[in-house]
Amino acid sequence: MKHFMQVVCTAGLLAGCASGGSVGVGGVGIGGGGGSGGVGVGLSFPVGGSTSTAESGQADCEGDVYRVQPRYPEQAAAQNYSGRVTVSFNVKLNGRAADYEAAGDKPFFDETKRAVMRSCWPAGVRQSWVVNYQGGKTATWVQNALSGTP
Repeated sequence: MKHFMQVVCTAGLLAGCASGGSVGVGGVGIGGGGGSGGVGVGLSFPVGGSTSTAESGQADCEGDVYRVQPRYPEQAAAQNYSGRVTVSFNVKLNGRAADYEAAGDKPFFDETKRAVMRSCWPAGVRQSWVVNYQGGKTATWVQNALSGTP
């Protein structure tokens, strides 16, 4: 299906360019326009989408459980900056995180959230974790003992 979608998109882009239409970025937008009236019809759709129903755009975990390792943010690493982020979230039945909350050192928020959202968790179990970023090099997961989560 993905290959078919790419072929359709490529053909649509070429047709749009050849007819004086417009092409958008961030998905594909094909704008119509013809004649001297300047009136056209537009069509927009995502490219390379997933068959998932998860809001995060990630596929269901299908019973897999794993944690994606956070990357140390480049700027924090360059400054040898250390910190920690405490996160808690619910896990949907498909194993994906929802209702994400974070506290701690803001330079590490984005990367921590990315790792949580890309991970697969035990379905239906609330999670609470601390991610320690140390010495500009390592990021480690530690289960938050204060949460009451086993």
